[in-house]
Amino acid sequence: MSDQERKLEDAALCLFAWDLHDEGIDPVLQFAADAGLTSLFLVGVYHAGWFLLPHSPKRKCHLTEDGVAYFHPTSAPYDATPLRPKVAHIAEETDWFAEVGRRLDSFGLLLTAWTVCTHNTRLGLEHPEHTIRNAFGDSYPHALCPASPAVRRYIRSLCADLASQYPLQSIFLEAPDYRGRRHGHHHERDLAPLGPLENDLLDVSFSSHDQARATLAGIDAEALQQAIRDHLEACLADAPRRPAGLPETMDQFLSTHPELTDYQTVLDEQVASLIAEIKGDLRESGVVLEGVEPSHVYDTILVGAYGKGPDEVAHMTRQAHERSQSRQRIRVGFRLGAGPTGKLEGIANLEQARACVQAATDHGADAVFFYNYSESPRTCLSWIEPAIAGIVTPTAQKESPER
Repeated sequence: MSDQERKLEDAALCLFAWDLHDEGIDPVLQFAADAGLTSLFLVGVYHAGWFLLPHSPKRKCHLTEDGVAYFHPTSAPYDATPLRPKVAHIAEETDWFAEVGRRLDSFGLLLTAWTVCTHNTRLGLEHPEHTIRNAFGDSYPHALCPASPAVRRYIRSLCADLASQYPLQSIFLEAPDYRGRRHGHHHERDLAPLGPLENDLLDVSFSSHDQARATLAGIDAEALQQAIRDHLEACLADAPRRPAGLPETMDQFLSTHPELTDYQTVLDEQVASLIAEIKGDLRESGVVLEGVEPSHVYDTILVGAYGKGPDEVAHMTRQAHERSQSRQRIRVGFRLGAGPTGKLEGIANLEQARACVQAATDHGADAVFFYNYSESPRTCLSWIEPAIAGIVTPTAQKESPER
């Protein structure tokens, strides 16, 4: 099949429970069906966010609850971990996943559970012993530690719970990895100027769980932690000047502390093994796993082409296709609305929307997603239908998993 003949198997819309609450389940699903979309990415667990909702009839500015669930968890899966999901207030009386699941066939849609994993300030504040800690021992409350057995059990339980209860085609794992210091929340402050190296070193996790794993691998984690602490202390003591003689780049730091490479490998292995364990848990359900590179375990690799024009979309899609395994699908995501600068980036009109979708399709994408129904103005949402018209031919539209 030539590039010009390639078609997409799936086109998804990202959305939240408050969309369904404010605008009605049937109207939102009807919008998706009328636009030619074939699946929904509905948030199952989400972090805090300060949202501007341009077309909600009930609110325009909305601060979400932090680290809560928008489905109704069962109790048994979480018996082995002190970390428990908390149902969002907006979901206490309505199980949005159950309500959407009952309507999927009527609207010809499939369902993906968009699941945020380690990014959870609520749980981090309740259980600081299971969070990432920097070289000084400071807890990052927004960042659960992937090496913690309790955290791993919690995330695995979430995924298994969702897969067992609802008619899902897939689970999309957001943030199953190590989160950095810079969070973009809680009035984040940086009056002491730090370079890229120092910010990267502050992101390295030295929780007790990480250090235990490193010790098993024959790495002196305490010595490495002290070396990083000494470097940061020197920079902070002389700020805003930079002390002479200190490494200025990560390559320079690694030349004197090569053990950091081995340590980082141990952390990477914690993330990879967690994803593999989730995949194993889902095998019997038939629910597949979607996520961002580089894991070879995912069934579908997501590529976020936010703010990118058609040429960049084509390049990113080709790169992802080249790195992926033959069995893996590629799903490219587009943001409809303003970026961090407050200006439309990448997709500023219908013609660009169509060109970006076509570029992804022509260069190896199997599916796309649009981010997101909540925040995108109606004008931007109206671009979806003509952007994907004639490009999407779902192969498994009527084969949603039996429950």
